[in-house]
Amino acid sequence: MGYRYFFCLLVLLQLPELLRAQPAVVPVFHSITTPEGLASGSVFTVAQDRRGFVWLGTQDGLVRYDGGSARTFRNDPQRPGSLSSNYILALAEDPAGNLWIGTGGGGVCRYSPLNGQFQIFQKTAPDTTGLTDGFVRAVLADGQGKVWVGTEGGLHRWNTHRRRFQQYPVVGSQGVRSNSIRAMAQTTDGRLWVGTGNGQLAWLDTLRQEVVPLPGFQAGSPVSALAAAPDGTLWVGTEAHGLYRLGAAASGGAISAYQAGGLTSGSIRALCCTAQNQLWIGTTAGLSALEPATGRLTTYRHQPSQPWSLPSDAVQSIFQDKTGLLWIATDKGVVRFEGRPSAFRMLPLPAPPSGVWAVLEAPDGAVWAGTETQGLVRVGPAAGQRRQFRHEPRQPGSLSQDYVRALCLDRAGRLWVGTQNQGLECLEPGAGRFRHFRHQARDPASLGDDFVRALYEDSRGRIWVGTEGGLSQYTPATGRFRTFRHDPANAASLSNNFVRVMLQDRRRDVLWIGTGGGGLNCLDLRTGRFRSYQANARNPRSLSSNFVRSLLQDQAGTLWIGTEGGGLCRLDDAATGRFTTYREPQGLPNDVVYGLLQDMQGYLWLSTNRGLARFQPRTHAVITFNQRDGLGQDEYNAGAACQGRNGQLYFGGINGLVVFQPAGIQPNTQVPPVVLTGLRRLNQPLELPDTTITERRTLRLTPQDYVFTLEFAALNYRQPEKNRYAYLLEGFDPDWIPAGTRREATYSNLDPGMYTFRVRATNNDGVWNPVGAALRIIVNPPWYRSWWFRIGLSWVLFAVLFLLYRLRVRQLLALEQVRHGIARDLHDDMGSTLSSISILSQVARHHQRQNRPEQAAAVLEQIGDSSRRMLDAMDDIVWAINPAHDGLDDVTARMRRLASEVLESAGIEFTFRADAALQSLRFDMRARREFFLLFKEAINNLAKYARCRHAAITLEYRQGHLLLTVQDDGVGFDQQAPAQGGGNGLTNMRTRAAALHGELTIRTAPGQGTTLLLSVPMH
Repeated sequence: MGYRYFFCLLVLLQLPELLRAQPAVVPVFHSITTPEGLASGSVFTVAQDRRGFVWLGTQDGLVRYDGGSARTFRNDPQRPGSLSSNYILALAEDPAGNLWIGTGGGGVCRYSPLNGQFQIFQKTAPDTTGLTDGFVRAVLADGQGKVWVGTEGGLHRWNTHRRRFQQYPVVGSQGVRSNSIRAMAQTTDGRLWVGTGNGQLAWLDTLRQEVVPLPGFQAGSPVSALAAAPDGTLWVGTEAHGLYRLGAAASGGAISAYQAGGLTSGSIRALCCTAQNQLWIGTTAGLSALEPATGRLTTYRHQPSQPWSLPSDAVQSIFQDKTGLLWIATDKGVVRFEGRPSAFRMLPLPAPPSGVWAVLEAPDGAVWAGTETQGLVRVGPAAGQRRQFRHEPRQPGSLSQDYVRALCLDRAGRLWVGTQNQGLECLEPGAGRFRHFRHQARDPASLGDDFVRALYEDSRGRIWVGTEGGLSQYTPATGRFRTFRHDPANAASLSNNFVRVMLQDRRRDVLWIGTGGGGLNCLDLRTGRFRSYQANARNPRSLSSNFVRSLLQDQAGTLWIGTEGGGLCRLDDAATGRFTTYREPQGLPNDVVYGLLQDMQGYLWLSTNRGLARFQPRTHAVITFNQRDGLGQDEYNAGAACQGRNGQLYFGGINGLVVFQPAGIQPNTQVPPVVLTGLRRLNQPLELPDTTITERRTLRLTPQDYVFTLEFAALNYRQPEKNRYAYLLEGFDPDWIPAGTRREATYSNLDPGMYTFRVRATNNDGVWNPVGAALRIIVNPPWYRSWWFRIGLSWVLFAVLFLLYRLRVRQLLALEQVRHGIARDLHDDMGSTLSSISILSQVARHHQRQNRPEQAAAVLEQIGDSSRRMLDAMDDIVWAINPAHDGLDDVTARMRRLASEVLESAGIEFTFRADAALQSLRFDMRARREFFLLFKEAINNLAKYARCRHAAITLEYRQGHLLLTVQDDGVGFDQQAPAQGGGNGLTNMRTRAAALHGELTIRTAPGQGTTLLLSVPMH
């Protein structure tokens, strides 16, 4: 009884702590700041164009954001067509797709997405644009397609026909601030409203072409923001005097201050009305959401300890894009916000946050959580109810340890609690104290080990306890434990004593056991025999890891196994031990699967070290959820997973307990636009001269573009880091190439021709845009592969072949001439010599018959001379036709031998000198023969008729000519006198010189010796 009073007192003492709860839902603001590609931390305005790009106006340029990268446009005085100013205050898109940019001091710029150029409109003197001031705070494209610009000098409309602005004065304006247009909006009745710097709200009278202030309204501070609601209401925000509301009937309705209870500041900088008539208010002290029908106000502020909160309380602009996402611009960056609560919430547990290792939901709806440092916690079933059980050293009936690792609620209502190293606990229904079960070394019927990892009740009501020392079975009727342990000598025993999880098969009388190192075990509950399934690196269809963390039997009866390091396994055939494995390459966020649950829609939910994953068993599609989706944590714990009565799922992790209703998760069903965003050549950005890559339909590449990269993006801003891509280059790639989250494709060394590049993408929830984007690519060939070059080359080849043919014909004709010459020489020299030998032979025979031996001997001597001359002539012919003797070094050597034989036999001293440069020169067969025979004629003449004592022979190569000089100191001769002996020596030499295209000169006179000069051009 005393213990009961003690626990009541304990509850009363902890009541303040029990009533405090952590925030159930954590709002998630996704930041896009300077480190992520934003040009400047301070963002003034946000807009979205028809293609889906989001544009941000900052204090340091204009930014185009595509969900993964940001491109910044800045003023560049050296570049025509750039921005006029980097201080961007307002943005709007006209019906033609042009983006109008209001700047602080640089007037208005119009950006054309077709050519990527900016056209600037500024106040000029003389006036050429119609703009009266360059400080533009507001730009609006109305429902009729007209573009309105609010400046410090009044309201202006762009006149498309006159291509200039037309000013609309404010009626009764006095002072500069009355013409200062700070905000614009168009209500559902088509009326244009403006807010001025002197606190007036005015509307445009289209008949009188002037701006008319609303009677009776004077805010006292500048009107800084306007927002038109779908129901016709106009909301007015002021810089220092709060929020006003103008009724729907603007012509006769009244305007009144709206007292939004709880609004953090009266300094309103931004307003945005959603399609659901919800009003978003940006102030200098945070962001607020107002439900006008109920007056309910929700405020969001910067929380330094929360990384997903607003980056700053100074909200400067609010914009809702086509998909319903809110963009909140602050002085420290811009954030995206869903605008609705996350489906995930953290269950309120005692502070400070503690890891949750076990969770279950009781039949009455109460949730039990086993924590790492906070003991055992019971939440509910009523809202705000919470009770905590902790270890009290002086109370034997308290929890034996605050580190709770496992929970099980049996059919009798008993709560079984497994601790880190203090054994097993049991909390009876209605009791306030715990029974303790510990391991007793001498008692085989006691708990197998005090480190309890898992608890499970089977269909017979027995409690199975997974410990670090084996698997224990507790029978409540007997109060005794039976422990199964690994026996190396028994193949039918438990494979490993580190038991992590148990599950009874619904179809068979077996218990599945996951171990930490021994794989998966199957216990036959009738025979008590185990069968183990273990990883085998040589068998890809085996279990992927021996460390099993979770088990699940789905609605179809299939067994799923979550492993540590091996991903998710599906048992395909228990008899053969065949498994199918799903890991990170198949889409899992992580290969450590701590928990496994199946929701009512049939999806499997996996808790990992990188968030929760939803797995579709039929298609194997995976969607990952993490802190960006509102989860309070990304890392989870083994065993901490359960399904509630109404289908909600619980997952325990390192920071607490996540609970959600899977059916409440709203998938993103919007098909994302897919666009090309950039082009790089050799990894350097390439700007196209006439249009942007986004608008281009055909791209021509030169041979210098042999390595190029196309960048692309899916313009889905809900978790854009989860967008996935696939691309195909038709004419090159055989099939679609999955790119994952990579947003570029690189190609190199494409053959000349025509291709089509296609890219498609999914949004964050896997919804594909099957059409995607396409770009026709024409790869121009290099000049040497172009059609005109090929035609020209064909003509050149034809000409070359024709010239080669002509050359060959000339060579054949020349060869024929050489053959004729050789035949003529053979006929002339050999024929005449042989004829004379024949005649002399007959004469010698006659003298022999007449017994005149002296005369016969003389005739035979003549026959011998003729034979030797014939052999010399034959030797000259054979030498001349041998191509191995084409080089002048061979000619020179033969000339030297001839001179030595002839002159030395005649007793004439001589010198022979040849330039070393002659070795590289060559003669063809005909020229070589003519040159040598000319030289031979000269040497023979010198030996016969010169009667000299000395001779000098010189061969030189000068200025492309071969020079032969033969000089003697003989008697000389008269060139006009008849040839000695009636020969034709000089005539033959001149003929041979002409055949060589050379010039022969002979210098001589009687008694003065002879000099022969021969000059032959060498081609």
